[in-house]
Amino acid sequence: MNPGRRRFIRFGGQLIGTAVLGGTAWRVLSGADPEAEFTQPQRPYVWRINTDKCTFCGKCETACVRTPSAVKAVNDQVKCSYCVACYGHLAELSIASENIDGGGKRVCPYDAVLRKEFSGGKDGYHLYHIDQGRCTACCKCVKRCNELGTKSMFLIIRPDLCIGCNRCSIAAVCPDQAIELVHCYPEDDYRGDFELDREVKAQEDALLRGGDVTEGGSEGGP
Repeated sequence: MNPGRRRFIRFGGQLIGTAVLGGTAWRVLSGADPEAEFTQPQRPYVWRINTDKCTFCGKCETACVRTPSAVKAVNDQVKCSYCVACYGHLAELSIASENIDGGGKRVCPYDAVLRKEFSGGKDGYHLYHIDQGRCTACCKCVKRCNELGTKSMFLIIRPDLCIGCNRCSIAAVCPDQAIELVHCYPEDDYRGDFELDREVKAQEDALLRGGDVTEGGSEGGP
């Protein structure tokens, strides 16, 4: 091969490799706006946390390839009791209600659990929200809420922050195998379900017409 052509091919390969690595690095380091609305991922599978298996080990904070982690804590307002003093917010609940906003030791080391008066004054109902920009998935608020409170706080892998690794680094170290790869679209999007539905429908139609049904849904004669 001509030496000049060989050098050209080598340079082209290096250029393509650099572009691929640069694109991957940009996805890891830049990320989406933490307050961005959810956007449906283009890939058919996503990583998720099975909350029934999660034991709040804290590895989601450090094992993710992203810094901060693509895992975030959220608070389910349906389950939340809107308490004056929240287990996921305060490390010690023995504090006067009028002093909570300005004092008291926080559970979250980054003060990501925010408290806002909802109704009834200082001794009434309060809303608790996780600041996604501060949350690092340390899991401290989630652990306290689930052990002592109403279990309204839990961890999620945000699809708009996850870069969709083929092998999730968190799943590789999770002691509870709580990180799962799941199909992100409805089950009836799977072609096999449609094929099964057609077979069942053929059998039902045959029975309605009074014929026998053989394997595969076809009618059989006497």
